Amino acid sequence: MGKKVTMRDIAKAQGVSVVTVSNALMGKRGVSEELRQKIFETAKKLGYDISRPEKKTEERSATLGIISSQRYMSEWSSFYWEMYQNIVSAAARRNILTMLKIFNEREETDRSSAFISESGTDGFILIGRMRDVFMERNLRNAKKPAVLLDFYQEGYPCDAVLSNNYMGAYRITKYLTDRGHREIGFVGTGRTSDNVVERYYGFCRCMMEQNLPVRREWLLEDRDLETETPEIILPPKLPTAFVCGSDYTAGILYNELFARGVRVPEDISVIGYDDYLYGNPFAGKLTSYHVDMAKMAEEAVRLVMRRIESPGEPYCVCYIDSEIVERESVKSLQAGFGSRRL
Repeated sequence: MGKKVTMRDIAKAQGVSVVTVSNALMGKRGVSEELRQKIFETAKKLGYDISRPEKKTEERSATLGIISSQRYMSEWSSFYWEMYQNIVSAAARRNILTMLKIFNEREETDRSSAFISESGTDGFILIGRMRDVFMERNLRNAKKPAVLLDFYQEGYPCDAVLSNNYMGAYRITKYLTDRGHREIGFVGTGRTSDNVVERYYGFCRCMMEQNLPVRREWLLEDRDLETETPEIILPPKLPTAFVCGSDYTAGILYNELFARGVRVPEDISVIGYDDYLYGNPFAGKLTSYHVDMAKMAEEAVRLVMRRIESPGEPYCVCYIDSEIVERESVKSLQAGFGSRRL
């Protein structure tokens, strides 16, 4: 008895993706009649049983490579590890196989290029911004579709999926002003993350609309730029509240405030962005803008499959909105405006 013929065999013989073969045999849209006929002819020639194609759904519809940097995935409990798990779940619902590859960007640029070109995958999802030399070597002339998840970089032929950073930060700043805060600072180092830059701009827009000054002494870095060591230097006089560029930053700020004897929220309010703070006693108390990783992962998988099926579609950047998760880190300065816990 010979080897069982699969959709992947048909795709290879016809020079198309497994997704296209599956759509053709299932009678779905997105495949021209001419190509559909060719796929049926190839399937018959190879001995594929097309009498009941609905039973072929156990075959993998595609294989996606998931790529991230070692600096993001060095700890098992991290934001990007959870993002990866959401991608795997979203792919599994579509019967898609995933392969994870974690690279040391400084040392493995050549190996990563080979992985992208030779791994047998149909497309890729990159989690977290990679260094410029990595992007240039791997994506400038990419032969396979790629989606950038949680970052965007101009000039590369890729779709991207991000949290709605600008409006999310606007909303958490507005959350503070609605509760009577007028002296508000921002904590985050924009030079290390485009996401933090967008969040800072959202903060500034809200402050401008409320006719509130953005005071330089309350714009704090969250790390030493030379060593990348987490570090926040508090000013002598504090505002009534801080907007943080991430929950990780909020955790660092909380530790610094605690060391100074400043209580949250009794003495100062703190609000974060991500709704993901692991291993810090502040985690269960921090009000934060929730990053919907499940929706972001689902959209990333949808976009890369769309690109596999329809390579000529225009590239797009998708922003995923979410909501504020209220906890206990914000004190209302406005009489009668109590916070509620969701």
